[in-house]
Amino acid sequence: MAGTESPTRYTKIIRHPGAGTKFNRTYQEVDYVSRYTKTVAGGKDYVPPAPPVEPLAVAEGKGANWVGTNVYEIGQVVEGRTAEYVGGVEPVTYRYRFQTKAEGADTWVNQSWTNTTNEKNPVYFEITEAGQLKLQSQARDASEPVVQLNSVTGVKTIKPQTTIGAPTIYINDVESIYGEPIHVPVNTPVNAVVTITGDASPSYKWEARGLYPLLVGQQAATTTLTFPEEGAPTVTMTVTDSTATDSPITYAMMFYVASQAEWEMLHPEDKLN
Repeated sequence: MAGTESPTRYTKIIRHPGAGTKFNRTYQEVDYVSRYTKTVAGGKDYVPPAPPVEPLAVAEGKGANWVGTNVYEIGQVVEGRTAEYVGGVEPVTYRYRFQTKAEGADTWVNQSWTNTTNEKNPVYFEITEAGQLKLQSQARDASEPVVQLNSVTGVKTIKPQTTIGAPTIYINDVESIYGEPIHVPVNTPVNAVVTITGDASPSYKWEARGLYPLLVGQQAATTTLTFPEEGAPTVTMTVTDSTATDSPITYAMMFYVASQAEWEMLHPEDKLN
């Protein structure tokens, strides 16, 4: 018969289904074949083509990502999530790896692949050194040639560790001694300088405790401090660096702010100058 790609209807006669009973009669049964028929060469059976396969793709909104609470510093364990995919020729292999490098111009160093499932699975990495870090999630299907698809997180930078060390503070070129009051005149700017022994590049903050209205020239290692009221304020100097293992460090100083008359009486040599 001529070839067709439509379901073929057929009819068969069923005779005497109730032989020996009062239900003995002849009737017809109609049905449809369950597959297509088509004429092919050599008398071979025709096998219809497989339905088209959905291309391998990252599921919408489910690419590889970092967890927002991560802290990207040496000694921290950070968490990422693998990608979720759709489509591809089965079987599909899902895997991930972390990639690191020391500096931006360097080549990425790849960790070994780890197989995973097709879900947003949590994966972890312990940061042991400074540099850059990313997570690569991948799906590989069984097509010929093989199709593989990557989903990669953003690159995170890990700063090198530093130290602040021991701070030393000089007020008008005189080293301050912890616990000893520093005498200064009222309403007269004094020079303040901090040095540290470590390799950090920190920020500095000068402030008076309580409600004393200390005037600070600039929040830096070298600044001027002005004391507009007589009294005995305590001033703190805080050194902070996010890359330093000993950050923050706070140093407290006690000041005695003398009136101008008292200062001239205690320091007559200054008046002569």
